[in-house]
Order: sequence, then structure tokens, then C-alpha cells
Amino acid sequence: MPSPSVLERSVEIEVPAADLYAFHLDPRNAALIAPAGTRVTSVEAPVPLAAGAMVTMRMRRRPWPLSLAWRVRVETVEPGRRIVDVAERSPFALWRHEHLFRELGPDRSLLTDRVTYRLPGGRAGRLAERLLVRRLLETTFAERQRRTREVLEGRAVPTAGA
Repeated sequence: MPSPSVLERSVEIEVPAADLYAFHLDPRNAALIAPAGTRVTSVEAPVPLAAGAMVTMRMRRRPWPLSLAWRVRVETVEPGRRIVDVAERSPFALWRHEHLFRELGPDRSLLTDRVTYRLPGGRAGRLAERLLVRRLLETTFAERQRRTREVLEGRAVPTAGA
């Protein structure tokens, strides 16, 4: 079996790390930071998240007419430092997402998303990852981080039904 791929990107946000962490403890906020063209249609999860919690989310991404269902288990919650979720149901054969929070100053933090993933489909999945999926994930996480920064820094512009 091939090694999984890893995507990691960080962004500085002008907000205390405690606020950034608290924002990520509420999975309903996924709708606020969804990339353009993606609409989160439902979220079922306990708030705030805790280790062992199950999160079920349905989302729709244009131009595809069908929604995707994801079910993730919160594997780890380290207060103020990190949240790790692992997909039990998703389009990926493996999906592990670490949300890492680091205080940079009294009102400045670093958010790092580290995603370890593998597509199903063997050789065809590896080809899809190289040709399409890697770029899609890079743009998705860049947009999520940009929107997170805008929401938490109070600069978000409401969008009409993504």
C-alpha cells in the first residue's frame, strides 16, 4: 500500500489562540468557512466537541448535483492546542485532519491544518491525486483559512447561498 499524502498549510490570524480554538470546537462553523461553491447543508454533532465525538456533515459542491456525507470521529482534543478528526465515512480511503493552534502574541495566533489522506482506487486514485485532488485540497484549505481569518477578525462579508 502506498504511503499517504500530507497537506500542511498555516495562516496567522489576529485573534487570541483561545478564541481560535473555541471557534473550531463548534463544527457548525464549518458552514461559515466553506469555500465558495461549497454549501454545508447539515451538521450533526455535540457542541463543544470532545474526544470520541461523532460529527456527521452533508455538503454540496457545485457543479455536482449530489451532496456528500462525511462522518468523522474526533480522535484527540488537546485544550487550546489541537483537535484531530479521522473520517469514518468520506470519499477518501484515509483522512486524518489535525487542527493545530499556537499563540504568537496576546492577540495573534497561528492556525495550521495538517491533512493526511489517501484516495481509494489504487493506481487510478494516485493518478487522480496528482492530476486533480491535490490542487483541489490546496485551494480548499487556502480558502477555508482565508475565511476563518475574515470571520474571526470581523471582516467577513456575508455570502448569498454558496
